[in-house]
Parts: sequence; structure tokens; C-alpha cells
Amino acid sequence: MSRRAQSGITLVVSLIMLIVLTLLVVSAIRFGNINLKITGNAQTQAESGAAAQVAIEKVIASAVAGSSLSAMITTTASVSTGGMSYSVTVAKPICKLTQNVDTSTLDPSNENDLLCYGQQDKDGQETATGTITQGPSACKDQRWDISASIGDSSTGAKTTVLQGAGLRVSAEVACPTS
Repeated sequence: MSRRAQSGITLVVSLIMLIVLTLLVVSAIRFGNINLKITGNAQTQAESGAAAQVAIEKVIASAVAGSSLSAMITTTASVSTGGMSYSVTVAKPICKLTQNVDTSTLDPSNENDLLCYGQQDKDGQETATGTITQGPSACKDQRWDISASIGDSSTGAKTTVLQGAGLRVSAEVACPTS
């Protein structure tokens, strides 16, 4: 008699355990999908940031090669990274600061600094008191902000990278105000 009374309890306990296991499996799948989306978003963010950085580096490389940053305009370029190709918009570079380079900061043994001496003597001129005169050189240091933005409609990635760049230019090159 006691065996017959317990056979219904076994079925109820089994169904409860099956429901608990089903809930555990469903929640594990949901957490796995959420983690997959988070990882995919992080990868897209990293790739789009890298694409924007590549575009900025191209602008800086062209400036080092002799192109004037002030003459550059807002451009859009396609940059491929890993598995995606991004359309990157590089804004017109903005000059933030320009300052004369003092000859006391130049190194006569540095080939890049030799151009900054211009017509001046590398050693400077001696005053009546025996001190060496220092003055502005034939160069200026300029600080520029370069911004690159990505707005990818397929992934929804929106990234903006702002990078500062310092250039040494001829003293005649002005920092544009607009």
C-alpha cells in the first residue's frame, strides 16, 4: 500500500526537476548569446577605432612627406581592417598652437635642426658681456588636432578618434585661424 501512494510523488518530483533543468539550460543559452553580442560589439568597436587611427596616420604621413595640413580638406576614405571595410571621414585638421623655436633648444649635431638655423650662426653671437645671444630660429612648432569618424550602418558602429600631432615647419608657415 505504501508503494502505491509514493508512485505519484515520483512523477511530480521528476517533472519539477525537469522544469528546473530546462530553466537552467534556457538561461545558459541566453547568457551565452548576450556574451556573444558583447564580444561582437567589442570587436566592432576595436576594428572601427583601428580604421579611424589608420586614416589619421595616413594624414600625418602625408604631412611628414611635405603636404600642408592647412591645405587639407575633409575627406572620406575606405579603410579595411581584418574582416570589415569602413568608410572613414577625416575632418579638416585644426591648428591649435604655433610657437617660434628658440635657437637655444636646437641641437647643431641633429640634421633635422640644422634647417632651423637658417641664416644664423649655429653657435650664436657673443654680446659685449660674453653671453651668447639667442633668438627665434627659422622654424616654428605647430600643434594640430586631427579627427576621424566612422558611422557604419551595417554594424551600427559609431566611432570618433581625435589625435594631436606636432609638426616643425618653416617660420613663414602661419597657423590658420579657420
